[in-house]
Amino acid sequence: MLICSKCERLYPMGSSERCPYDQSLLYVLGNEGPTRKAWGPGDVIANKYEILEQLPKRSGAGVSFKCQQIKLKRIVELRILPVGGLEKPGDQARFQREVQIWSTIRSPYLARLFDFGFSEREEPFLVLEYNESGTLGDYLKTHGVLSITEVIKLADALLQGIAVAHEANVLHRNINPESVVVSRLSDGGMLYKLTGFGLAKSIVENDDPTQVTMTGMVIGDPSYMAPECIMQGIIDHKTDLYSFGVTIYQALTGHKPFSGNHLSDLLRAHVQGLPTPIEQYRNVPLALKQWINHLISKKPDDRYPNAAIARQILSQLVEDLDFIEETPSQEAISQAHEQMKQDQQKSWWKNILSRFQKS
Repeated sequence: MLICSKCERLYPMGSSERCPYDQSLLYVLGNEGPTRKAWGPGDVIANKYEILEQLPKRSGAGVSFKCQQIKLKRIVELRILPVGGLEKPGDQARFQREVQIWSTIRSPYLARLFDFGFSEREEPFLVLEYNESGTLGDYLKTHGVLSITEVIKLADALLQGIAVAHEANVLHRNINPESVVVSRLSDGGMLYKLTGFGLAKSIVENDDPTQVTMTGMVIGDPSYMAPECIMQGIIDHKTDLYSFGVTIYQALTGHKPFSGNHLSDLLRAHVQGLPTPIEQYRNVPLALKQWINHLISKKPDDRYPNAAIARQILSQLVEDLDFIEETPSQEAISQAHEQMKQDQQKSWWKNILSRFQKS
């Protein structure tokens, strides 16, 4: 049953978003009192975006919907972010400042941010370029590991996007397969773009990189978290490169370089353990293995200085490589599928989110 927040008239479930008498929001009347009706198909947000359907969980905070921008008849992804990060004075201003910076960044390897604002319920939202094909995580679950050539193409594309963001003093903070969208080109090839704006953070003068703001309420998935982030809360360009390195490792092998039966084991592996050797899963040119190992080094100083240099070295590596492309074996593909299923069943990272939000 729905109840009007003003006149207290009751309506059956599935009724309109607002009371027909006074246009006030309708709430779900439950055992613990009225709660807001969840957004769903047919609802219009900010008088501009009509919800068509809810999308699968994306990387980062919030809930994503496939929407139509009413005036332009354009299909977009609208992501509603949690309101909990806007409780302190100045949070809304910081949110708007950070997203405005994101909206000015242009790269063919970054998902476009079209708009942002606040819903009728005062929930912050982002409007992103819509992608029909899903994420790299979806692709790995369905098709298994990428070819070596495709991994190099993926790495090159993401490094270009990361470099543009870093040049604009914006950190991503949660790079992983779910924050990479995949598009099919007309020639059958694949185009990779970095998304996940819900966690991005701008760096301004005298800004504390460890401070968690609206756009960074959640630090990220611990499976991709750099040791210095785990131990000291440090978040900078090098932590983005670490997460990127773990993502490339996973795209190449179908596994993550560090694992553990419990969250504490996983975090300890990132901080103290050695990555599982890539050759345990797949034959890869030595130079490529060394390049990936530099990215996931424990010490930030042992990683590449920035994304541009990492890409430059990758380009030189590709020129020097003399190898026959290895097609992943059926066994490797099956192992990758099984690993992705196991990862889906684990929810280590959920246990740590509340701790970060309370800190």
